[in-house]
Amino acid sequence: MFQTFSLHKSLAVVWALQNLGFSYASFEDELRAGRSLSIGYVLYPGFEPLDVYGPLEILYAMSEVYNMTLSTIASQEGPVSARAPPRIATPEFPEFSPYSFDHMIGPSTVATHTFKTAPPLDVIIVPGGRGDAAIIQTKDSSISDFLNQRLDSAQYILSVCTGSGFLGRAGLLKGKRATTNKYAWPFITDEKWGKDIKWVPSARWVEDGKIWTSSGVAAGLDMMYAFMKHLYGTEMLNMVLNTLEYVPHQDAHWDPFSVVWKVPGAETNRSLADCAAPVES
Repeated sequence: MFQTFSLHKSLAVVWALQNLGFSYASFEDELRAGRSLSIGYVLYPGFEPLDVYGPLEILYAMSEVYNMTLSTIASQEGPVSARAPPRIATPEFPEFSPYSFDHMIGPSTVATHTFKTAPPLDVIIVPGGRGDAAIIQTKDSSISDFLNQRLDSAQYILSVCTGSGFLGRAGLLKGKRATTNKYAWPFITDEKWGKDIKWVPSARWVEDGKIWTSSGVAAGLDMMYAFMKHLYGTEMLNMVLNTLEYVPHQDAHWDPFSVVWKVPGAETNRSLADCAAPVES
């Protein structure tokens, strides 16, 4: 589909520097010189499909040119349904009312690894989804434990939508700036799920060190565009976006849905119209 993109110039520079006794400066430099990017997607019953497959579409297209590997990771190997387990009413979690999702379709994605068998990962991506309620109610800490175990070795940890709730409960957002789905804002930003977090209301995505968090669902594509731009630049990326016929929202500091859902502290003086246009390739 895409024209072949040569990395020989970058590699030649790196090899020349190595021969002179120098090493390249950053992880991003290594990637642009041909280093493989190891990506891990966390899955759980009730994950939001677009949280996974929106950003993954961009990664998939970019992997035609750049070296990447993908692992899908869950408590058990095998199919993981996007249909969430039922919510139950308990005195401990009064915010959850009884509800069954059995009437919804349940597309499944195969987990290739468990949290114990996952390979070394450069990037870990955590989606949101209706299934987080069951994880909270059953006090399942497997995702939080995995994130804490991999925090130091991973180069980046990204969350999409309410996936930021997993990062918050794991303590990864303490002292950091972050955002989340604006419809779910009151629930995710409750201090019972994580304290000392600087939640940013008018943000499409937020970057704070190795932690990137996006607003709701489709915002994951916008964050992934910005993330790939950060890692690889735009020479190949913009052609990918135009081939997908997707117009990315490129202003990280503006999210009209913070106004739609009346998020406290949201910027309300700007037009709700998104003035986005296709990227130049």
